[in-house]
Amino acid sequence: MDTLKITQMLNEADEKLFWAEDEFNRPTEDVVAMCVCLNVKDVMSNYLRAYTFYNHITPLAPNSLNDLLNECIRMDKDFEKIDLSIFMCKHEIIENNSRYCMTHEKTKECLEVARMTRDMVMNKILVS
Repeated sequence: MDTLKITQMLNEADEKLFWAEDEFNRPTEDVVAMCVCLNVKDVMSNYLRAYTFYNHITPLAPNSLNDLLNECIRMDKDFEKIDLSIFMCKHEIIENNSRYCMTHEKTKECLEVARMTRDMVMNKILVS
């Protein structure tokens, strides 16, 4: 197990989650929802990827969130509690066909799923 790589992934995810939460907590009219959304998607990817590495599985890149989650579910059924449907935004399409959320409430829900994923992964990974 590459503990350094896993730790780096978790630290990067934590930093991006902190940034997204900080951005989200600004006055509603100042929040850049697209930036929060894209960061949260990266956060989710890093947490799920870290869990796969922890279990000695190196997913082929690029991986969708759905691919990574399915791999985690294959290893541990607890991951079935994570609902990625919140990330299937239909509000806007930006460059490279990526979808993101424009509403404050939707962005809040994405952050909640990211926090739940973080808690789950951190409870399962025993990295010092």
